Order: sequence, then structure tokens, then C-alpha cells
Amino acid sequence: MMSVNIRIVGLSLCLILIGIGVNLAAADQPANKMEFFKKHEGFLHPAPSPTDDPPPQPAISVAEWEPATGVLICYPLEIPLGLVAELSEDVEVITFLADEARRQQALRDYSGAGVDTSNCSFVFTGADWVPWTRDFGPWYIFDGNDEQGLIDNLYPWPNIGEELLPQILGDTLDIPVYETGLWLEGGNYMTDGMGNAITVDYTYFENEPLTPEEIDGYFEEYLGITNHITVPDPFWYFVPHIDCHAKLLDPGRILVIETGNQVIEENVAYYQTLMSGYGRPYEIVRMPGLGYCNSLILNDKVFVALSDSPGDSLAMLTWQEAMPGYEVMGFSYPGFWFLDALHCRTHEAHDRYMLRIVHVPVHDSENTGGGYYLEAEIHPYSNEPLVGPPVIMWKTEGGTYSPAAMTSVGDDIYAGEIPPQPDGTYIYYYIEAEDATGRVEHHPHIADGNPHHFFVGPDNEPPVVEFDPPTSIMLPEWPYTFTTYALDNRWISAVTMEWSVNGVAQVDVDLPLEEPYAVFYTGTVTGTIQPGDVIEARVKAVDTSTNQNTTYSPYFTIAIDSAPEIDIIMELVSIPVIPPEGGTLVYNLMLINGDTVPLSFDAWLDLTYESGFPTTLIQRYLTDFQPGQMISRPNMLLPIPTNYPAGMYFLGGKVGAYPDLIWSEDNLPFTKEGVSNGVAFKPWITEGITDPFIIADNNAGIINDHPLVEVYPNPFNPTTVLSYQLSGSCRINLTVYDITGRKVVTLVDGFRDAGNHKVQFDGSNLASGVYLYRLTTDAVSLTGKMVLMK
Repeated sequence: MMSVNIRIVGLSLCLILIGIGVNLAAADQPANKMEFFKKHEGFLHPAPSPTDDPPPQPAISVAEWEPATGVLICYPLEIPLGLVAELSEDVEVITFLADEARRQQALRDYSGAGVDTSNCSFVFTGADWVPWTRDFGPWYIFDGNDEQGLIDNLYPWPNIGEELLPQILGDTLDIPVYETGLWLEGGNYMTDGMGNAITVDYTYFENEPLTPEEIDGYFEEYLGITNHITVPDPFWYFVPHIDCHAKLLDPGRILVIETGNQVIEENVAYYQTLMSGYGRPYEIVRMPGLGYCNSLILNDKVFVALSDSPGDSLAMLTWQEAMPGYEVMGFSYPGFWFLDALHCRTHEAHDRYMLRIVHVPVHDSENTGGGYYLEAEIHPYSNEPLVGPPVIMWKTEGGTYSPAAMTSVGDDIYAGEIPPQPDGTYIYYYIEAEDATGRVEHHPHIADGNPHHFFVGPDNEPPVVEFDPPTSIMLPEWPYTFTTYALDNRWISAVTMEWSVNGVAQVDVDLPLEEPYAVFYTGTVTGTIQPGDVIEARVKAVDTSTNQNTTYSPYFTIAIDSAPEIDIIMELVSIPVIPPEGGTLVYNLMLINGDTVPLSFDAWLDLTYESGFPTTLIQRYLTDFQPGQMISRPNMLLPIPTNYPAGMYFLGGKVGAYPDLIWSEDNLPFTKEGVSNGVAFKPWITEGITDPFIIADNNAGIINDHPLVEVYPNPFNPTTVLSYQLSGSCRINLTVYDITGRKVVTLVDGFRDAGNHKVQFDGSNLASGVYLYRLTTDAVSLTGKMVLMK
């Protein structure tokens, strides 16, 4: 553990937190995050594992917009001095820098720019480090003992060491630090403070061989995240951080950039199906252009990254309309880029004694003649009592606010009512509480600047229902799980499926809401069926209104088919025992289409340890597999390493629709000798596994000692040649995109024979920059970079 000294220096009253023992030569670290990622791409870090016990339960994550007393930055600065000055007006500016010489230099810069240096503190780190306090800084939580905690993750780049800073900060300020042992960056994490978090799915990739379920378990234990949402990255995983393209504004809204990128639009459609912390589907706010969502929400202000371009004014207007009541301020800086801007280089430091209010707003309501009941969880982390009862400040449209007192109903829950109002009334409200430290907080945080609101009046609008079942179901798929889309302007009380078999009515099936969604209702239909049966089905949705507004989908006809006649047969060649030092399992595999029609299907191998979860070793999609066609692959190899634990293993071969629908399967059990530690184990994929599902001239792939695509020259101006080599004839698509994901040109789209191929890419009419190529066949998909340098 590093020793840390605290002292007050001179008349500046700047607190200095000095970390001894960090001496990293980081002067050659690139300041641009893209250059940094490129420098370290391909770095293989150790497998993750927790290094500290989780905090006392339950852990509670803290959202960016919740009360903050400080902000973390690095010096030398990679943000404008004007931003530092503005931050110092409201919160303590905590600057990480190398030593006393750097501190003196920073003080000169700060004083010259009007920074309030009495509101600054400095952390000595022994080196000049990269500026991304968002990525390597602490994640703030409260633990089950009502204490603030800092979550410390591993920073996944070699020879950096910034992951030490949360520990220095925690030791100095006497805040517990909990090391997850996971490779995570703060730019790829946003939470609503209500148990929901969103990251790019790179979170799972960089923490293999941990499973997504295991990683989600750590999120819950260390962060209190019970709903971890992941989405693909729209920018080819160059900087796979959620803050490059999306940002939570509050528990019910997500700001998403709008660039025409297909992945972003797919993410937006996905967000709109999910249940937000406010108990409704997420509302999406669109931000035209790149980079502008990479901004900081800090207490009552929003600090926006600008680019000195025509898009700045529209970005500022969008932020102002999205965040009424907040002061929205724009800052430009030559080093800002859309994948690396203001949010990446700042990190809020939350109030460790905050007065915290959690509340799910009231939504549009019918007039029942009674008041409008609401609850809030109100907790002073100062452990000081509340001053008087919390109040609901409410008004009708055009009126003035009146207080309605809330009363404790136990466990920090307070309840109150807004008085009855006539139909056609819009009600606006916020919650206010004060504790004995003088802290006054509101929900929403900005109070009357943007209050909660709802409408009182009758509900005559029926739900929207979209039901699209398959036209046929194979017998092995039964019992079958049906899903329907249903959405109401207020809420839905019940969704059911009415169905019959061969004209005979069956018992209705309830379709409950499927977590984490707000619009998908799912239920499993059971009963006895056989090939040739015909099902007729429709969905009924009823809302929560007094009228019980109801919508029916059309009836759909579904045929029950038998499974295709296809067999997979596996046979051991080697003995079914692997010695402690490891070895290789040898087996034969045969796949036969015994049906009368061509089939297209998935074929895959998986490996399971004891009664655990299977690991997919190989998965391939086979098309147009003709009647009587056969794959016969003798002497297939499965290497088993020394560090696989002792116990029973099962090598499975399956065909069907990966991963859940299995038409045919076979399994080879075998034993690994040696030592087992008795804990759950999920096999990882080892080198040297042979693929039994390759068909000659049916799948194009890599010539083993030759890269799939070569680009020469690269960088280029203005033309370059892309060369690729195929091991078999196949359909191929080769397309070039710009860095935002927009398609520039399709170079190849069609069948090509085995052998060498070349195609020219002409960038004469394009701007300098990074361009991406993507080559896709039935068997492989590969993305690479080209640099046009004019």
C-alpha cells in the first residue's frame, strides 16, 4: 500500500495529497485517446478476478447528476483553463499531477485564468499521466453501512498505473476502496442510481473468460447494479465507451447522438423497449452530430464539449431544451474529439454526506375523486436528522406552488398526496427535504426548473399490440414460448393469448411482462400436439383504465411440423481419460441429411464441465445441405490443457438453430484426472481444436499462413489496393466505411472463385482520416483500418 501524507502549503490553502512510490515514465504517452488505444491494441491482460471482498450489502450506485462536492482532473491540462475556472466556482477541483514543480506551474496557470485556487486541491502521483480521469477514476457508491465507497477497477493498458489513483484518494480521504479485479473504464459506464447501468458490450469481451452472468454478478455485488444493459459499439470498437454516443440525462431519458449510423439507430430502438428507472420505456433525446453527448452534468450545470463548428449552436440548443433549469455552458478545446472530449477528462466527486432522494414519478392518472399518492426514499448520509417533514411542492398549470407534507412510513420511505383535481388538469410537482447539516435537496434535482408533471383525465386510448408468431413450429420446439409487443399510453394490466388446436379452444395463456423490457410480454404454451396439427392464436391486451380499454391482435395460423431428418454421430477414437498433465481427445464425427429436402442449419460443438454451463467451441451455419449429403470427419482433435480441473466433461455435437433449438445431438463423456478445487468451472476455448463442419468449396476462409486482407500502401494517397485470398469459391462482400460508420463504397459484392483477388480503393474525393473495410463471407467477417493521408 502506498504511504500518503497530507499537508497545507502556503497561503494558497490548497490541500496536497502526496502519493509516494509511483514513478512511471509516461511522458511518451499520447494525449489523443485514439492514438493511445492504437498504441496498446492487442495487449493481452491477465484474466480478471475480484481482489477485494464486496462492500457491505446492499451497495448503491450513484448517478452522475446526483450531488457532487468536487471534480477530478489531470495536469498538464487537456481541457481548457476556462473550464477549470468555471468548475472552481462551484466545487473543489482535485488535480492529479506529478510533483511540487507541477503544482507550482498549475497554480500559475490557474491564477492567471481566474481559477479560485482556494477551492483547489492537488494529488501528487509521481508522474504526468494521461488525462482521462473518467476512465481510471473511482466509481462512487454507498454501502450497506451508509458509508460512501470507491470502486476501483483495473485499467486495461500496460505500464500506465492510473488505476492506483482511486486507492490513493480513498486512503487519503478515509473512504473505503473496493477493488473488483475487473478490467473496466469509466467512460464505458453510466448508471441511473436506481440499480440500472448501461455499457458497451466490450465489458464482456475484455473480461473473458468470465461469463456475462459472472460479470453481472460482480456489478450487483460491488455496485448494486441489478439490471446491466449492454449494447454494441457503433464505431468499430476503436474506443468502446458508451459516453461516446449515449448519455443518461435522468432515470427516464437517454441522450443519443444522431449521425445516420446503423448501429446507433439499432441501439435507440433497443433502448425504447427497455424499462427505465421511472417505470416506463426510456424516452430518447436525439443530439445531431458527433461528440456533443461527451459532456459533464455537475449539480446545476451542464458543461458541453464544443468543436468550433456550425453544429455547436444546435448542440447547445438541444442541451438547453433537454435540460431546462440547468445552466448549459459550452467549451471548445483543440484536443477534443468525438471519441475523446470533456466527459472523458473530468469526473464528478460525489458528496459523501449527501441527502439522497429516490422517487418514481406519478404518471398520467384518471380522476377517481381522491388525491394523488406518491412515495420517496429520503436518506441523509450525514446521519443527521431531517429538519421537519419533507414536502411535495405542487401546482397546477399556470398556478403557484403549494406544500403538501409527507409522513414517514418506515425504512426511509416518506409518503404524501397531492389534493384531488378536476379532469383536464396538468399537475407539476417536486419533492423537497432538508437535513440538520443544512443540505437541501430536491427531486428532480433541478426542482422547479424542470418539475415532474402528469395529466388528470379519462383514458380512452386502447393499447397498441403487435403479434407476429411463426407460420410453423417444429415439434422439438414445443412447448413454445410466444412473445408479443404491447404498449399503452398509461399502463397495461394484463396480456393473454387465446388459442385453439384443430378448432378446439384451449385455456388462455398469460403473457407476463418480460424483464428488463417495458413492451415485451412472454409466455410458454404447453399441451399435447403432434405433426399436422394447426394452431390458431391471437393476443389480447387490457390497460389499467376504468374502461379497461382492450386491443386484440388478428388471428394467426401456425402449422406444427416434424423435425428434419438429420443425424449427428460422434465416436471416440482415443480413450475417454485425460491425464493430469493434459492431452488430446480424438474422435470421429459424421453428419447426414436423411430428409427429402435441402436444409440450412447451425452445427456446433460445445464442452461442459460436470453440471455447469456449456462453452461453445465451434459454431458454423451450413446452407443448402442436400438430401443424402454427408460430412464424415475422422480423427478430430480436442486439446485439453493441464489447468482444466479434474472431473467429468461432455463434448457435445448439435445441429439445429443455435443455441436453443436442437434437431439432433450426440455427446462424448470423458474424464480429466488430477486435482479439482471444487468450485464452478466453465471451459475456455483452447488452441488446436479442429473444425469438423468444414465442407469443401462451401466455406471460404483464411489460407493458414496468409492474412485474409492486405492493404498496400497504407497510409495511402489517394489510392490503395486491397488484396484477399480465398480457400474456396463463395459469396463475398467488401465494403468501406468512414469512422462514423457511414458506408463510403461497396468494392465487391458477389461470388468469387478460390485464389488471390485484388481491388482498388480510390479516396480522391474523400477527406483525410481513418477508413474501415469490412470483408464478409458465409464463414468469416473481418474489419480493418486504412489511413488516407493527403
